[in-house]
Amino acid sequence: MRERDGAAEVALDATAFYPGGGGQPADTGSLGERSVVDAVEEEGILWHRLDGALEVGAAVTGRLDWARRFDHMQQHTGQHLLSRAFVDVAQADTTSFHLGDAIVTIDIEHAGPPADLLERVEARANEVVWEDRPVTIRWTTPEEAARLPLRKPPAVQGDLRIVELEAYDWSACGGTHVARTGQIGLIHLLGTERNKDGTRVTFVCGGRALRRLRDSGSLLRSLALAFTAGEADLPRAVARLKGDRAALERRLKPLLRDALEREAEALVAAAEQGVSWPVVAASWEGRDPSELGPLAAGITRRGAVALLFAAEHPGDPSRAHFAAPGGTISAGTLLGSLCRRHGGKGGGRPESAQGSIPADRVARALDDARAAALAGPDSELPG
Repeated sequence: MRERDGAAEVALDATAFYPGGGGQPADTGSLGERSVVDAVEEEGILWHRLDGALEVGAAVTGRLDWARRFDHMQQHTGQHLLSRAFVDVAQADTTSFHLGDAIVTIDIEHAGPPADLLERVEARANEVVWEDRPVTIRWTTPEEAARLPLRKPPAVQGDLRIVELEAYDWSACGGTHVARTGQIGLIHLLGTERNKDGTRVTFVCGGRALRRLRDSGSLLRSLALAFTAGEADLPRAVARLKGDRAALERRLKPLLRDALEREAEALVAAAEQGVSWPVVAASWEGRDPSELGPLAAGITRRGAVALLFAAEHPGDPSRAHFAAPGGTISAGTLLGSLCRRHGGKGGGRPESAQGSIPADRVARALDDARAAALAGPDSELPG
């Protein structure tokens, strides 16, 4: 028993807990009445991290979180199989593996596999799953391992733990695995992204794949109901909706432009008069920040300084758009000073500047900006 980082850790004379490594997380579960929240191996000793202390020398029964362990077994064995399928079909080696709580990733040496190649890899991997081949684990000497067709050179010296998917894949691995490939159930590719010179492949196996497909099916059915269309008709329905929206936006654009011009005229007419120019200082919640630019332009065309803030949703940081006619103030200098004072970000040119201010500082920032703009070009923010 030892204490580390404020938590109790215990070593046993025998354990079934996996300590994590090689891309696979550690097991969790319980020892007696204590929960095992982590396990780590140090210098050949496996330490179980607990939520409380145990009596030294006591006999305890360990129980794995079997659902978690079996999930990890499905994902890890599925990774071996998928990595071999990438070699067979795409001539792409796997360079790294990570087993997360929701998804699994491998990095492969391929600059960008096309969709049809990924489909062939996925199909080949699932063929081997459904063949239900035995998965055997054995220890071998380095000399024996050298005679095996290992998918990649071992990363350790000495005797090796070899995981074999019968007559298909041989890998040196210390992780946990299912007994037969059929227990993987299904391997489902989710997507890819570029990763340095290669590609990161995201996938799920077994129970994770079932849940993912179930969720996708529920989503498709919900969308089909919303569009009153069959699932096969959804692409056409979405395309039609996008077309209708684009047509509506084309019709609304001139109406919005005219409305913003009228609003700018009204704001300038009601603006406070500064040393030599009027100042429009205003903020809104529930307004699209993209409207600030055209509105500020309309204000400056009428000879006034525009100090405008808008947030689309309450509590969001407020977008700021400052604009100033030539010969008045520097919008960029004023907004930059304001952001430094109020914890925002932004700046720009003398005639136009943009940024953002935290929601709880907008009222004070607006008052400071208004006071500085009304006082003249050489004024500083009020103390």
